[in-house]
Amino acid sequence: MYKVLFAEDELLVRLGLQNSIPWEKYDMELSVQADNGTEAYELFCKVRPQLVITDIRMEGMDGYELIRKIREIDQDCAIIIITCMNDFEALRSMMGYHISGYILKASMTMEEISGILEKVQSYLKRMWPEEVGRKEKTTEDILRDYFISGEEPCWEKMTCKNGDSFVPEEVKKLIMFRLRKEDHEMINELGYKFIYDVVERNIPRSVVVKINEEDFCALTCYSDSLEIELQKIRHSIDSYLGISFCISLLDRRKNTEMESLYNSYCRLLQKGKQDFPVRSDDRKKLILNAKNYMEEHYKDALSLESISNVVGISASYFSHLFKSETGKNYVDFLNEIRMKHVLDELENTNDKILAIAERNGFRNLEYFSRFFKKKMGTSPAAWRKNRWEKEK
Repeated sequence: MYKVLFAEDELLVRLGLQNSIPWEKYDMELSVQADNGTEAYELFCKVRPQLVITDIRMEGMDGYELIRKIREIDQDCAIIIITCMNDFEALRSMMGYHISGYILKASMTMEEISGILEKVQSYLKRMWPEEVGRKEKTTEDILRDYFISGEEPCWEKMTCKNGDSFVPEEVKKLIMFRLRKEDHEMINELGYKFIYDVVERNIPRSVVVKINEEDFCALTCYSDSLEIELQKIRHSIDSYLGISFCISLLDRRKNTEMESLYNSYCRLLQKGKQDFPVRSDDRKKLILNAKNYMEEHYKDALSLESISNVVGISASYFSHLFKSETGKNYVDFLNEIRMKHVLDELENTNDKILAIAERNGFRNLEYFSRFFKKKMGTSPAAWRKNRWEKEK
């Protein structure tokens, strides 16, 4: 099945397309959804879908910027744009970005949408024929070669596009895994397939290394003349280190090779150390600093990258950490701050609504109006009028 990312800030539009399109008919599955461009880009980097369906007008990173950033790292995925009639002039700038189709919110019929998806389906079959089966076979072959014959693996081929570790059932028969209770809880929380801990001692001279987001690295080496035990490192590792390695060391491995492997991983972990606060207190302090920064700079055009740079960690790790610590993404938190100031000025000043919105960080008036009505149940003008009438 081909993975689909759906980015749309209007809930009704998102639900309408989600429920009306028979995804399986087109060999597709709606893997992830986002209501803003920033979140959509983060999900794209993590899931690497074959199809992106995105609205053009969204808060923060809009559809134009989202498409540009996607094309910087992926030239092959299909992209369908959701748009309005009056957007077509602006859409001309997208001509060079290999757009597969356009969905008009107001007038597009299911027959037309079906035609677009059939066209995309044909394209995906040409680009990724039997994608899932081929990925499994490649990983199986690589692992088998290394476990059995000692052939040097190609790490790039072992990395799944969605960041999950992938070990076929046939290969799992070669090894036994020991999972602790807290590891199971972490798996359930993150929804990833992880490889944990050390292979049981009935498979001697073995190393298991797992590096991934919100995970740890455990390295245990057994050799005739070299006993190295590296205690489990409880640093969270960001997605750029999201690679799984399963290595069976054969008798012919020399001690110097083991030492080199050990040193390489120590350097790798040290390089990523700044991104991974270990203690709960460190995480809370980091998020508090981010909140304080947004409180002070809410009027500015804050991006995920600018905030994460201030607190000194990567954007993707900050996004995950902020959501896990606060229960909301940074865009929602930032907009709540802005709305508090907007409401105060609407009630206590005679300034124009557009000026108030822009002054408090809302650069897109159309988005501001939709956001305001969603939060307050009415328009900014009606809300102001109602407040003033109550004060008379």
